[in-house]
This record gives sequence, C-alpha cells and structure tokens, in this order.
Amino acid sequence: MSSRGRKRWFFSLLLLITGVVLLLLNLGVISLEITMDFVNIIPILLVLVGLKWLVDSVSNKSFGKLLFGLFSLVYGSLILLDKWNKVNFDYGEWWKLWPLFIIAMAIRVAMNKSMNLTVTVDRSSDSVEDTALKGRKEGGSKTLKKNHRKNFIIGEIKYSEPNWPLEPMNFQNVVGDYYFDFSKAFIPEGETPIVIKGWVGDVKVIIPEDIPVDIEIDVKVGEVKLFDQKSAEIRSDFYYRSPGYEESSKKIKLLIDVKVASIRVSEV
Repeated sequence: MSSRGRKRWFFSLLLLITGVVLLLLNLGVISLEITMDFVNIIPILLVLVGLKWLVDSVSNKSFGKLLFGLFSLVYGSLILLDKWNKVNFDYGEWWKLWPLFIIAMAIRVAMNKSMNLTVTVDRSSDSVEDTALKGRKEGGSKTLKKNHRKNFIIGEIKYSEPNWPLEPMNFQNVVGDYYFDFSKAFIPEGETPIVIKGWVGDVKVIIPEDIPVDIEIDVKVGEVKLFDQKSAEIRSDFYYRSPGYEESSKKIKLLIDVKVASIRVSEV
C-alpha cells in the first residue's frame, strides 16, 4: 500500500472510531468515563501524527507537512502537559500557537536555502503573450509547455555560472532572494520572458549592454534602482524599453512585481 493510501486509511479509521464512540455515548451504551478515556488518547495521537509529519517533511521537503507536523506535535504535547498539571492549556487555545508559522518558516530556510523553477515556452512566433503583465497579445500565437513549475514559500535563486542557459522562467514566492547575471548567460533567439512575483524579496539583475530589454517593475515599499534611475521608498513603478527592442533578434522581457523589495538592475 502506498504512503498516501496508508494515511487515507489511518484518518478514515480515526473518524470511524470517533463516530462510533459518539454514537454509543448518545445511545447510552457506554459511560462518560469511557468516553473521557478515549478523549485522553487524542493528544497522544496528535503527538504521534506530528512526529510522523515532521519526519516526512525532512524527506519530502514539504513546508505543509513541516507546519502541520510542528503544530500537531506542540498542540498535543501542551494538552498532555495540561492534564499533568504542568501548564494551563485548553483545546480551544489552539490559536495561541500562531508563532509556529514563523518558526516553521525559519526551519524551512535552514533546511532548504534554494529552490529553482522554470517554465519553458515553445513559441511559434518571436512575440510572446505576457498575460501576467499586460493581459493582451502582442502578436503571434503561443503554446506553453510546463517542465518544472513550482511555487515556493521561501527560496534563493541564483544564476551566475558561465554560459548558463537562459530560458523563459516564472518565479512566485512569499520571501525570496534573486540574482541574475545575464552577461554570463547563453541567450537564445527571440524574446525570453522572466516573471518574478512575491511579497518580500531582494532582486539583483545584471544585463549586458548589447541585449535589448523590456523591464517593468512594481514595488509597494522599498528601494528600486534601474540603471541610472532611483526610486522613492513608497510605491515605485518603473518601465523601460531599450531602443530597437522590436527589431532585435535576441531580447529579454522582465517583469518584477514584489510588494516589499530592494531591486537593483545594472548594465555591463
């Protein structure tokens, strides 16, 4: 049986036992004392499930399992400690555990500092529809072929190796650091779109002076430096298109939409 199948059976069995106990209690078949014994088992099950999810989060690098595993482990442990009169904690006080989200994010950063994702585009014309930016076609038709599309919570993206292959990419995150050195990239023919979206981020981009670019930057709070232009700290919108962009055989289309960010785009 697969891991997913075992989990499905486990939770189905847990729900079945809970339903049967409640039914027998309502019918008067079992006493309240027996029911309380069953209730005392719940925090132990929470601790065991939490430990299982934490182990799975390490092997699968899953933030969801890390978060819920940490929550189940701490929640169940606090309930047990309350029953042993070590702390004062009730089932209804689960909302007090919200800082576990921040702790889980910190653990995630330590466990996995970088994650890469790409979206390749099979273009039937030199023009690419940028639906994320404009919501309209700029000409020609397009077919999207997804190879590795994966959104992430926290990550660090770095492209600086000599002759690294540039391809269409789409990054979406909550917190992320990005570094792109396009001067070291192998740039293909046609227009290559790069989309970066998130809540908090630090973005540094180096562009070769012989490659035309189309750049749009949208930042709510933060500092933006686009070549010789510099922004204020609140609400920064920049748009730049190189002369001769349309006629160029190689070009880069860059969209950066980060709520709180420090963005620096320079030319070499």
